[in-house]
Amino acid sequence: MRYWPVVLLVALFALIFAGCPKPSETPTTPATQGAAPTAGITTLKFLAMEYDTNTRPFMEKVKQQFEAANPGIKLDVEIVDWNLGKDKLATLVSANNAPDLANIATLWLPEYVQLDAVEPLDSYITKDMRDRFLPATLHGAEYQSKLYGLPIAVSARALYYNKDLLAAAKCQPPTNWQELVTVAKKCTNPAKGVYGFGVQGSKVETDVYWYYFLWANKGEILTPDGTQAAFNSPAGVEALQYVCDLIDKEKCTEPEPTAYDREGLQEMFKSGKLAMTITGPWFWKMLKKDVPNLHYGVAPIPGNKQQKTMAVTDNLIMFKSCKDKQAAWKFIEFFYKPELRQQWAETFGMIPELKSVAGSDFIKKSTEWTTFLKLLDSGIFVPLHPRWTAIAKEIEVGVQEALLKQKSPKAALDAAKVRVDALLKEPAADKPAK
Repeated sequence: MRYWPVVLLVALFALIFAGCPKPSETPTTPATQGAAPTAGITTLKFLAMEYDTNTRPFMEKVKQQFEAANPGIKLDVEIVDWNLGKDKLATLVSANNAPDLANIATLWLPEYVQLDAVEPLDSYITKDMRDRFLPATLHGAEYQSKLYGLPIAVSARALYYNKDLLAAAKCQPPTNWQELVTVAKKCTNPAKGVYGFGVQGSKVETDVYWYYFLWANKGEILTPDGTQAAFNSPAGVEALQYVCDLIDKEKCTEPEPTAYDREGLQEMFKSGKLAMTITGPWFWKMLKKDVPNLHYGVAPIPGNKQQKTMAVTDNLIMFKSCKDKQAAWKFIEFFYKPELRQQWAETFGMIPELKSVAGSDFIKKSTEWTTFLKLLDSGIFVPLHPRWTAIAKEIEVGVQEALLKQKSPKAALDAAKVRVDALLKEPAADKPAK
């Protein structure tokens, strides 16, 4: 009989807990689906790629504000140089030690999706929140019919021109290829070290500088199904020949373009030695700060068969390995408060991604922001592919071979196509062991 109290106690506990829902039966909402509940103090690790010297103080301010609003969550932000960030993140992911959150270049996204490392956000983001974004800004994070991130830095590309140099040459900003040649030649004065148009031929985005002309000529980088290279089409060859002619035939660019990267061209423009160059929205903020007396303008990239630009987004992503996805989503929601996104635009000169910020007087009163927002509608995104880094490198090699006159534009692009097609046929990468 002495065992009956124990039996009755066990039975009583069984009845009590039978009335409680199992963890799997707990209702979920779009904002918390798949997320572990926050218990105690949660630490979120954010690997933040550095845009410029403003990144660290800006993220420190975000950290302080977020932690004050969410006492149970700590934000651990690590700032890393963009040039080192991709390798660092790859090392962390392969070691099963990924951060909870990171801002990455859109072009890196397919690699991590292929590794099953990125958390899709479709079950978190509400329709109301999605509708707050300019539609074009979300395209960069949409891959294989899923939304894998939110735009953290949006940009397009435009033609910057030196108003004084063009006025001295009695020219208006060019709108097409022929006008670009005419204006660039009139502005070129080698004796004074002044050149009409800058051509990038070194380092990151050397391939991109040629895409501006490829797209203007209605060319494509890959076939629509993404299985083969298409850049060596007649439209592509003509576009690369045009760039080479600017250098060798028209002689209206800086000498030896393969010695100049994007930053090099921007420095030439700042010094008044370059009449025109193509770059992004961050540059006008630099001009106002570094050379406030320089008179410049911003215009669409000259077209040929059409007028297009490149659209670019960096994205804020959540990793699948994040142990508290509910807390991570809280940070994402906090990060996209309109007042914070306006401060981001003010600080870094990027195009706003939220409709409310884009429609604010702060943006509308700026000629530069207004111009870039309009250009975004004609923007083309570089194809998303798990091997894009290697693909872009092979295209860059082809472009440089043509710029250096080592091969004709056709021969250089044909050879690059063979290399790119081989990359496109490679089997998928293995996922890291769990």
